[in-house]
Amino acid sequence: MFPRSQYFLRQIPCAGAILATLVATLAFAAGPKAYVGNFKDNTVSVIDTGAGAVVATVAVAAGPHGMAITQDGRTVYVSGDGSSSLDVIDTATDKVVKTINVGKAPNGVALTPDNRLLLVTVFGENRVAFIDTSTQTVVATMAVPNPHTVAISPDGKLAYVTVQEPGHFGLALVDVATRSVVRTLPLEKTPRDGEFGYDGKMFYFTQAGVSSVQVLDPASDKIVGEVPTGVSPHFVSYPRGSAFGIVVVQGPGELLLFDPATNKPARSVAVGKQPHWATASSDGKTAYVTNEGSNDMTVVDLTSGQTKSIAVGNAPRKVVVQRTATTTKTGS
Repeated sequence: MFPRSQYFLRQIPCAGAILATLVATLAFAAGPKAYVGNFKDNTVSVIDTGAGAVVATVAVAAGPHGMAITQDGRTVYVSGDGSSSLDVIDTATDKVVKTINVGKAPNGVALTPDNRLLLVTVFGENRVAFIDTSTQTVVATMAVPNPHTVAISPDGKLAYVTVQEPGHFGLALVDVATRSVVRTLPLEKTPRDGEFGYDGKMFYFTQAGVSSVQVLDPASDKIVGEVPTGVSPHFVSYPRGSAFGIVVVQGPGELLLFDPATNKPARSVAVGKQPHWATASSDGKTAYVTNEGSNDMTVVDLTSGQTKSIAVGNAPRKVVVQRTATTTKTGS
């Protein structure tokens, strides 16, 4: 007589295979992945947000700077500030599948809402490149002096480019369809980053040496308010699904939450040293903050303010996250 467990397995010859499949399924039933560019390592850390751990490291062009991810989460674009390259990562394999030559020192990148065009600011050549994502080739360029970051409106019609030309700082308003600069709003201080709110009603931007976020009405090109912050605010966003706007404030090392209706600070959450960038989950409930000075990423629950830290590479800057989990390909 066999013990009951052995008898059961002998009656189901494929039980071992079923168990192996179940284990494999559990091993890869991961949460959405976050991608963090490690500026000094020339790598991208791939993080399973469900497990809260790095699951892969991808070598990319020198000085990973701007990052963008497609709506379906299948492709990540990474510009190399110390190169002339834009790397394309397939998130199914977490490997670079193509490298696009865009010009010297590419900085910011942004995808149009339909994912058909990728805009890349080519800082070292004073222009913005337009990439057709279906062919992964540069199809047009547009002159902009010392362009740093770029943000595209939710309707895909307009974009703002931060202009860091000494003595001529500004925000260049771009008509995406005609691929031309409509006008440039002059600024007294160097613009750092700018982002549209998810609904497109306001454009938020930060400036070097200014301890506040400027609130711009895109309809009038006028600054209509500001959000007071601590020293050195950098990235700012008003993500869909969140009751708050978020600002990465480098001086005190915090994520500041503000009320977009009043532009008043709501509360702050301590993160790591010299936070650089942030992104939010698709439901707007979680923020992911890169900390360039402590080589980690802070995961922030925007409702409770609770945090956890995940170690990444050296000098993490940009971060993007998938909206939903995607299947990971593995060898057989």
